[in-house]
Amino acid sequence: MASGWQPLGNFGHYLEFALAAMKRFWLVFICGLVAGLSSLAIQYSAARPELLKEPIANVASGSASFMILDSPRYIENFQIYQASIKLLSIDLGETTETVSVRGEVSGGQEFSIAATGQIYSCRLELRPAESNGRSGFRSSCKDKPRLKAEAQAQQQFITSVRNSFLDNARGVTPESMGLVAGLAIGDTTLVSQELKDEMKAVSLTHLTAVSGANCAIVLAMAYLLIRRMGGGKWVRLSLGLLTLVAYVLLVGAQPSVLRAAVMAAAVLIAISLGRKSAALAALALAVMVLLIADPWLATDYGFLLSTAATAGLLILTEPLVRKFSSHMPKWLAICLAIAISAQVFCLPILLQLQSGLATYSIPANILAEPLVAPITVLGIAAVVFSIPVPWLSQFLFYLASFGASAIVWIAQFFSELPLNRLAWPTGVLGALAALAVILASLLWLRAEPTGLRNIGITSLAIISAISLGAILFGQVRSITWSSQNWTLVNCDVGQGDALVIRSKGAVALVDVGRNDKQIDSCLKELGISRIDLLVLTHFDLDHVGGVRGAVDNRSIGTVLISPFKDERWAATGTNTYLNSLGLRMIEVEKGTSGQLGDFSWTVLSPNKDAAGSEDSNDASVAMFWESPEFNLLTLADTGEKAQMRISATGNWLSAQRIHKLPLVLKVAHHGSADQYPELIEELRPDLSLVSVGADNSYGHPTKRTLNLLEQVGSVIARTDLLGSVAISPSEGGLAVSSSRQD
Repeated sequence: MASGWQPLGNFGHYLEFALAAMKRFWLVFICGLVAGLSSLAIQYSAARPELLKEPIANVASGSASFMILDSPRYIENFQIYQASIKLLSIDLGETTETVSVRGEVSGGQEFSIAATGQIYSCRLELRPAESNGRSGFRSSCKDKPRLKAEAQAQQQFITSVRNSFLDNARGVTPESMGLVAGLAIGDTTLVSQELKDEMKAVSLTHLTAVSGANCAIVLAMAYLLIRRMGGGKWVRLSLGLLTLVAYVLLVGAQPSVLRAAVMAAAVLIAISLGRKSAALAALALAVMVLLIADPWLATDYGFLLSTAATAGLLILTEPLVRKFSSHMPKWLAICLAIAISAQVFCLPILLQLQSGLATYSIPANILAEPLVAPITVLGIAAVVFSIPVPWLSQFLFYLASFGASAIVWIAQFFSELPLNRLAWPTGVLGALAALAVILASLLWLRAEPTGLRNIGITSLAIISAISLGAILFGQVRSITWSSQNWTLVNCDVGQGDALVIRSKGAVALVDVGRNDKQIDSCLKELGISRIDLLVLTHFDLDHVGGVRGAVDNRSIGTVLISPFKDERWAATGTNTYLNSLGLRMIEVEKGTSGQLGDFSWTVLSPNKDAAGSEDSNDASVAMFWESPEFNLLTLADTGEKAQMRISATGNWLSAQRIHKLPLVLKVAHHGSADQYPELIEELRPDLSLVSVGADNSYGHPTKRTLNLLEQVGSVIARTDLLGSVAISPSEGGLAVSSSRQD
């Protein structure tokens, strides 16, 4: 075959080599795909045994025993704990069945102390899980769970080490303590939601917990220590692999850590065998092995981001350093190349998790990344000494917190800067644009023929020019969107509610969202220094969590709340805080009314003492606002039952009152499916406001509700797509503007 290509010189050899390489690639790919699909089928079937299909579908319950597979996670939205479990046995009435089925359990405070490996028993109610998920069922205990058996000695030791480390936590600030714990052992319980939001705003989320970089740092530390002590290559290999296993057991089988551990193990083995270390091949092997072992990692954003970032570092960093080194110091070129490489390859995935680009992600990462290694080293040293020498562990923890406090300051500084989010297309279009950036970067930096490199740099220039124009337009729009004579502003507070109403200088705020900074930022943009009427419709966190951000440094008039007796800490904490400020708080009921500038408002729900309401959503405060220019209906989180009660009482729904002026509807419960269609059909709102977080886990707003609104001819304004939305009366009816380009 080679002689046939001889007249073409070396090209024939290159082509022959390329064809052979392609054959090997497709052979490995097909084998890996077959193995992965087989693994998926086996695990999927094992999680859904035939004997449990009917009980799960019928939401049956029975005495059961189960093992905790991971540390319970606190789900703030529902104020419950959730953990993965292995169902060991269950009695469904006739006989006790011994099984081994993976599922999920949720419960209250009793699960906060559950540890990995412990076995519990309770009367377990089984419910269907997602049809394409890893777990075969969801469940909850109908009585108090009882501890049947402790975890194995190995797991008990790991738990005691983690607990001792956290007991020794010392730091210059609470935030820095939480960050050290996250970087050292992956425990994020000490990291506040506010800090998580700040880190996310500047693309530093990977520093709130253990990532693949931490695994690499720990392995390098152990490997160098063993080498300094004179260990041979087989000793280094054995102890290196043991270090990886121990670290994974300590921090938990987090996707990014598993990826880094398998990849590092492959590199260690290759070096010990005298083979050339090929990092990209090791990454590909790690991905293939892990996807065969756990096919659901293919949909795990943590795993995808870790893999993409590592690929970016391996492919783009070296050529970028060469490009940058001629224009800046080598150390700065390396830092900049690392930050850009990871960001570019992660871009298509990040756009599925957030809207737009973090403006200051590169400078924030350049400043923060050098601090990660010393924090991790000191944190791991604190773990090692946490049981034998607690005082030394405390000292090392405190020392590490200085670096962590610097990262906290970096996140806070950049997240508070103006214009911290740049517009970028979302969805499929945004992902395709991001993939185009990656392809153009590869052509520019890695392609051999000059023509291909020119295509790459030209493509990057075109994409950059288009993006810059769109970004500048979006930023100008975001600065000027609220400078008009607005009457309503539906603030973009993510998955939460916050509606500002202004009339003749008087201001009302209906709910405050979940996050202090988000509502404070919106009110600052609007120039709000006094809130005459603060309405807290109910005490779910996505409606009252940002109360301090709304109230602090502003004067507050009257506060209206629901009469529903809510004992959750969000309710008691909010009431305690507002009472400490001496604010006037009024429990309202159907018929309560008042005035705000030109607006007359009336409470439509709940009934007196929340009679007939089943829960806080059902008892949330719904109000009708009338003005000479348009009407407004705010439905809070009322569901179909509450909306039926609202429709059946009072004369507010008369056609003369509702339809003589344009009607704005604040859609209930972020556009969930729990709506009363007849009410919306009767209202026929001109404009429907949906306050909802981008890519939220609830599926809000639902297609059912959107279709219903479209059928009655309503214009829909969603905060996940438009950002904050401002409404003002105009000659044609209503003028709508938004902070984000449509």
